[in-house]
Amino acid sequence: MLKLADITALFKSSANYQISQLDPQPANFIEYGWAWILQSYGEFGLFLIFYTAMAVLYAIGGFIFYLFDKYKLFPKRKLQVTKYPSSSDIKKCIENLVTNYILVILPLGVLSFPMTKYLGMTYTLPLPPFWRFCLDIFLCLLGEDFFQYWMHRGFHYPWFYKNVHKEHHYYSAPFGFTASYAHPVEVVFLGFATFAPALMIRPHFFTFYSWFIIRQLDAVLTHSGYDLELFPLNHMPYWGGTSFHDYHHKEFTCNYASRFTFLDKMFGTYKEKPTSSGAPKLVKSEKSK
Repeated sequence: MLKLADITALFKSSANYQISQLDPQPANFIEYGWAWILQSYGEFGLFLIFYTAMAVLYAIGGFIFYLFDKYKLFPKRKLQVTKYPSSSDIKKCIENLVTNYILVILPLGVLSFPMTKYLGMTYTLPLPPFWRFCLDIFLCLLGEDFFQYWMHRGFHYPWFYKNVHKEHHYYSAPFGFTASYAHPVEVVFLGFATFAPALMIRPHFFTFYSWFIIRQLDAVLTHSGYDLELFPLNHMPYWGGTSFHDYHHKEFTCNYASRFTFLDKMFGTYKEKPTSSGAPKLVKSEKSK
């Protein structure tokens, strides 16, 4: 049985991170920076730095797309061409974000910190090789899509939609800041979809923290309202990306996954944006035919 001392110990650095005593020594500037943060601030300090980086990068990403809307940049890439957020829309959204980031997301991160250490995830050098980092991030993308699909679809059942998920659908034409605009209950439950695949594969903490930053930036992009043709992942098979999720906000009862289309196609909940010559395409699963 865990005692209070055992729990508090999980918030403290349990290893010696003095750079001069590390074996192996940092092999590049990324490893040196990682080791320096651990030496200077410890494991919990490293968590707080990555949390702050996630929040700041989210704000920067949202602000970039705010400029797109304010100055009507790249109108040909705008998905809902007549809908731009008003000042009151942005104010309402940011108030919700500040509340969620301080009162929901930060406490969830603090609670997850001892859990991840208890599961045996490591901070030690060397950092994972690039191929392993990319593999783990890709597995997290796939796993998050699976959990997101089912939990998100569940939130569209009438009671959950009316009492919880409707808040996120306040904006039928989303913009960058709206990625984490949601009822606090939804933030908790859909946050599980982000945590779950990472806790299953238990990557190095460098990958773990990077995953959350990538996930938040991906959410900003998919809520931006702009389909950026040059975004490299747009050419990946089954990648729906921004247009896929933007159409969910417009139509409500389709496209429940985060970014990939294959689960929605498999279970008959996929719709494409209609062309000028016809209605939206609904792909039904074999079971539903």
